[in-house]
Amino acid sequence: MMLRLNKKTVIIAFSGLLAFLVFFSIYMGKDMTRVLPSSIQDTTPVLLAAAQLDKLWNYVYTMQYKCTKSEYLGGKPEMRMDGAYDLCTEEKFWPLSTNKDYKCLMYSFGVGFDFSFDDEIAKKKCEVHSFDPSMTYEDGWHRESGVTFHKTGISDVDLDKDSNGWKMRTLKTILQEMHHNGRYLDYLKVDTDAPGNRGGFEDVLLQELLDTGLHKCVRQFAMEIHLAGPLTKKKWADRVDTIYRQLLQLRDHGWKIYNTTDNIRWEPDLSYTQLKGKQKILYNDAIILWEVAMVNT
Repeated sequence: MMLRLNKKTVIIAFSGLLAFLVFFSIYMGKDMTRVLPSSIQDTTPVLLAAAQLDKLWNYVYTMQYKCTKSEYLGGKPEMRMDGAYDLCTEEKFWPLSTNKDYKCLMYSFGVGFDFSFDDEIAKKKCEVHSFDPSMTYEDGWHRESGVTFHKTGISDVDLDKDSNGWKMRTLKTILQEMHHNGRYLDYLKVDTDAPGNRGGFEDVLLQELLDTGLHKCVRQFAMEIHLAGPLTKKKWADRVDTIYRQLLQLRDHGWKIYNTTDNIRWEPDLSYTQLKGKQKILYNDAIILWEVAMVNT
């Protein structure tokens, strides 16, 4: 007896095979999609990117720790509190909550002329150093709140002048130059925009924390994750994959997410949601921004 397959059955079969190969490629690190006809292969980069985005999307929205005491600090009211971040004030993550003599230390990378969060932390008697090479303030400037400004950016290499004319340093070098070796960073914040708002430097700092083991010396870590589109471009698709894998590695070292905020405050349309950005970013020059806060358990 001859088996008859109609067009719908063939389409379903190919769709199932393609879905299997896409996810097999992601989880096994092998590009098995090459066995498909070229007309179908052309769609696989987008499907792979969409699958990777879904994994990162689901990860950042899954809270892994419930902080019983927290404060949402800083932010610009005129920008719907852009620049605000969460501080978990439980004693094990914020010793100042019970020991007023504790020598607290915070590094903040990326200011963008908004010191509001950094100022609030400094007012709690924590030593705060804010870094941003793109600003016009004088290096070493001391703010009334107690914050010290440094005209330096975070990077994976030490440069006195990069292509933007900026002084850049690794975290390890900054700790050495600031004579902070041997101290905990009670709060580490990174909210850095690359020129043109096409991603940031948070992946650079994440990788250094993992490679050097410096993640062991940080109590709380907050960052704005910048995803740029279109994800049909390998550069931006790879960034999604890199950040996802970095977060998984941090999780394996005991880091847990306790707060994630959508940053859509730049969008004038008050009905805009992050889901709309998710739909756009695959094919368009769009962005997704998350403010993610983690604690080192």
